[in-house]
Amino acid sequence: MKKMFPLACAGRGVQPSSMSAPVSEQELPIMEQFRLVAESGLWDFFDRIPEDHQFADYERAIEKYGIPVLSGSWTYQLGRDEPVIEANLRRSQRIGAKYHNLMVWARHHDGHLITNDEVVDSYLRAFDLADKFGIDITYEVHVDMWSEQFPRVEEVADAVESRGVPFRFCMDYSHCIFKIENEVEQAVSGIRGNPGEIQRLDPFDPDSYCDRWLERNMVRWTQVRPAAPNGPRNWWAFESGPFDGMACERPGRGIQYPFRRPAPGEWHTDMWHAHKLACTMEVVRKVIDHYLSTDDDAMRIMTIDNINLSAYGVGWKYDMFADSCAVARAVRTLYAERAAIFESRRLASSAQEWVDAHRCPAPLN
Repeated sequence: MKKMFPLACAGRGVQPSSMSAPVSEQELPIMEQFRLVAESGLWDFFDRIPEDHQFADYERAIEKYGIPVLSGSWTYQLGRDEPVIEANLRRSQRIGAKYHNLMVWARHHDGHLITNDEVVDSYLRAFDLADKFGIDITYEVHVDMWSEQFPRVEEVADAVESRGVPFRFCMDYSHCIFKIENEVEQAVSGIRGNPGEIQRLDPFDPDSYCDRWLERNMVRWTQVRPAAPNGPRNWWAFESGPFDGMACERPGRGIQYPFRRPAPGEWHTDMWHAHKLACTMEVVRKVIDHYLSTDDDAMRIMTIDNINLSAYGVGWKYDMFADSCAVARAVRTLYAERAAIFESRRLASSAQEWVDAHRCPAPLN
């Protein structure tokens, strides 16, 4: 059977939070994060590149616990952060990472909404630069970024590939799932009133964005965050967004959903339902099936991406790291189940081919 892709926990998700210590932007010491990841026995690598002042701690933790850093992500604004891209690629190479994900803001530093041509040009420059460092880059689908207008993803992919360069994509489908049944969020993505595009948010639809991106074989990296259609806003954290008319704060968008039922008082609402996680697991199933059925599948890594920001889990009083571990177990269980099915089909097909090859010829009349 095909070996499973490496699986990692996002560094921002390594918080054993609780009623007395809610999810916070204040994070554990690096050594403690690596200890938790290693002792769980669930993870193949750590997903987060260190900042310059953290390198010594990262290097000691990697050596002590044998958990490598293979990937990391960063947000970039065109017209301002181009030098940061090279700095982060250098950090990635120094720590031994092989993948770097770029989240490119929807607005240029001068304020205009960036065009597809600007996205393409930035991708081509980053791709060439990353190649010098031996790093694979990906561009991600993400709120507040150019890719929040989901149809643009394939437009940019077409333009990049027309230059003879592969478009490597990071698919975090939670950014689509939470917009299902949410008209305001659909309007932000420019698809409100467009039934065809709205339907593509649903991973159970055979023409979903998930299917289209997988079928193009451009998904290099899958980020899995449990999310629910029209997920409830985070009333325990507040944020401002680029589409707010004024700088007033709003409750965090509902892009993260507990994977296990929270205990009373651990979450800001009692409206938790297990069936709302079906979309998340359907995306995982489709990713796994494509990986198992495609010899040259572009997929290389998967990360579990519970994180400690306002639109996600800040303020929540459940154990976020235990929740991430539960997602990892579910992914590994599903992979084993799907791999066994694909292997049984392969063996049955091989057996039939042998029978057909050795079938006695029909007698002549």
